[in-house]
Amino acid sequence: MKPKSQERGQALILIVFAAVGLFAFTALAIDGSRVFSDRRHAQNAADTAVLAAALAKIRADPPETGDAVAETAGLARAASNGFDNTNSVVEVNNCAEPGLDPACEGLPADAVLSEYIQVVIRFTTQTTFARVIGRNEVSSMVSAVARVQGSSASGSSSSDAAMFATKSGPYDQCFRMNGGAGLGLHTHASGIYINCSGSEAISLGGSAYLQMDGEGQVVGCFVAVGAFTYDPIECSVTPRTIDASTFATVPTTQPPPACGPAAPYPVGNHYMPGSYSNITITSTSTMDPGIYCVSGSVIISGPLNGPATGRVQIVLQDQGITLTGSGATMDFSDLEIYGNNASVTLGGHSGMYADRLRYFSTGTGTFNVQGNAELTSSDAYFYLDGGNIDWNGDALLTLHGPPQGDPFGGLLIHKPWDNTSSVVLNGGTNTNLTGTFMVPGSPVTINGSTAFELHSQIIGSEFNVSGSAGIDIFYDPSENYTLPNSPTIQLTK
Repeated sequence: MKPKSQERGQALILIVFAAVGLFAFTALAIDGSRVFSDRRHAQNAADTAVLAAALAKIRADPPETGDAVAETAGLARAASNGFDNTNSVVEVNNCAEPGLDPACEGLPADAVLSEYIQVVIRFTTQTTFARVIGRNEVSSMVSAVARVQGSSASGSSSSDAAMFATKSGPYDQCFRMNGGAGLGLHTHASGIYINCSGSEAISLGGSAYLQMDGEGQVVGCFVAVGAFTYDPIECSVTPRTIDASTFATVPTTQPPPACGPAAPYPVGNHYMPGSYSNITITSTSTMDPGIYCVSGSVIISGPLNGPATGRVQIVLQDQGITLTGSGATMDFSDLEIYGNNASVTLGGHSGMYADRLRYFSTGTGTFNVQGNAELTSSDAYFYLDGGNIDWNGDALLTLHGPPQGDPFGGLLIHKPWDNTSSVVLNGGTNTNLTGTFMVPGSPVTINGSTAFELHSQIIGSEFNVSGSAGIDIFYDPSENYTLPNSPTIQLTK
């Protein structure tokens, strides 16, 4: 047994170790709580900063400055909560930016990254008791992500340009004109906007002319050769982010009505609603209001008249409606045609007339108007999911888009973003079209063989203007479609 004098001091050692442990627990309790509190405060600051950035982006005017104003607003809001780049590191990023650290997290698999904003705050918390165990500070990082859709700025992504080319990237000849002195393009009360960034994104040649009442703008630049004359064109404008999401809120189609039982046998030439295998019209015939489902074809070589009032809805499958010969006409007050892989063809000298006309095509259905055929409606909308329009320059076309207030108000022709088939507009003196051509994924060719007027806005991927006569495009917002101004903000993470 050791003498008591040799055991002196052992208690002091134990007390020192116990004190270290006590300080460690105190550090965990006090410094840990401080770190937790600072992280919670930083997270709240990041959340409010990303929402402020998102709101600023929505309000940005012009919309293409959105990322810059979002960064400014996000940094300012973070600073107002005590986090600025003097005592912390604050970043405001668009999630589409490459090499982000950390990357934007918590997004759906099909997310459009350019719609998301991220705020990251890095900071340190000074410790008091943890210094005893060698921890003078604790580093932390928090982040927040918000989704921004739409803009509340004046004007839509298509601005007020009569011709708006959506194609993005370092491409040339996204707007082409090449013709003789008879060819000219005049955009009234408007200009053109070309989103391509090639040095020759606009290519002008020959002895034609381009006259614009509004601005001519191009992300890249232009080249003009020969005797071509043109109004001023501004190069190197800010590119716009244009993709499928830009047009996601544009109304497309509506589901076809439900088909009923087999139709009663026509009484003479009087047709009643119901399901048919085929319909063949060879002499003057009439239709009652209602739903007509046709599994086969509709062949019209004589006059077919709808009711004076009431809606006729024709639902087609695979086959379609064909009007043949000069006696083939359809005359309705209110006509809706729904087709799945089904086309409508107006042969030469036939005619389709409707006060109100809707054509909803899914699959590959097309709408064809051949030379000397006539198509007339004062309230018309054509939607082509995968098909196209084919209107001959000798056809007689008098069409006006739906009035404002209608779900399709101002839209005359609509093809979705992923329908990239070419659109050819062959115009003449008998072509009178009013309303927006919303074909953002399609290259558009405009041919003017005689004086050609469009009261329209044309939104396509690129343009080719040719022919031997002048082309006038009159832009009037009241006659055209405006992208819905319904911006949304969603805190994602």
